[in-house]
Amino acid sequence: MLHWTRRLLVVAAALSLTGCLWGPGKFASDLTLRKNGTFVLDYRGEMVLQIPNDDPSDKVEVKWQDSMLHCFKDGHVEQDQNVMMEPQPDGSMVRRPWPRKANERPCTAAELSKAKSDFLKAKSEQAASKRRDAEQMAKMFGLPGLDDASNRAFAAKLMKYDGWRSVTYRGNGVFDVVYHAEGRATQDFLFPALPDNDLIVPFIALRRRADGSVLVTAPAFTGGAGPLAARAGAAAAGEMKGPVSRAQGRFTVITDGEILTNNSEDGAAPHPIGRQLHWDVGPSSNKIPETLI
Repeated sequence: MLHWTRRLLVVAAALSLTGCLWGPGKFASDLTLRKNGTFVLDYRGEMVLQIPNDDPSDKVEVKWQDSMLHCFKDGHVEQDQNVMMEPQPDGSMVRRPWPRKANERPCTAAELSKAKSDFLKAKSEQAASKRRDAEQMAKMFGLPGLDDASNRAFAAKLMKYDGWRSVTYRGNGVFDVVYHAEGRATQDFLFPALPDNDLIVPFIALRRRADGSVLVTAPAFTGGAGPLAARAGAAAAGEMKGPVSRAQGRFTVITDGEILTNNSEDGAAPHPIGRQLHWDVGPSSNKIPETLI
């Protein structure tokens, strides 16, 4: 177990470098697996390229306050550094101001204007630099760029591959997709298989065993802290730095075969074909759907 935990932490470290990962958003997905070895998979909904500003901490706006600048009688000025941040009702963060010192004087309008301009310029340059670094790292892993043009081109490219019936880029890293695949479970099958991409947590995986049974897992269909934390368990979850899951929907498995094991909440239920299982995925779910058929 320790060996696998270490491997997951390595993957999580790579994700923290790119800041990007494919994952499901709002979705509905159905897998029909028959005992004659055929399967039909449908996925309808969002496929999300989680980008650096998906991190909630990156969305916290630090606002300029005139009290951040301190002007002194000898002519020099200082700006607050490493001061406690305080949350505001609108979700922004402001700095708790320093207490005034004996040799301080009121800052002039010109000094305040220049300090505010320098502050906003530094913030803008820092954000642009972070985005450029993330985009370069993402492309090294076969991900499209973070700009809209690159993502629209990727959507068009994806449509050239079998199974992708509709792919539309909606903006902010979100694609609306309709996927349909039919095949035989005589060898392993992963969805999605994306062109030029070497870093993905499978939404759905079918793995055939030597005895003819098929293990179905949905590693990306987990809420909470995301698929890496769910796989690692509570002991290592706190060390995971990968993007948080945005998956929200239902995954259903229908079969006329024998359900040997499953970890669904409600177990198997009757279906015209045979039996069905379902998993409801959302922020409070923390397990990876799995069944052996």
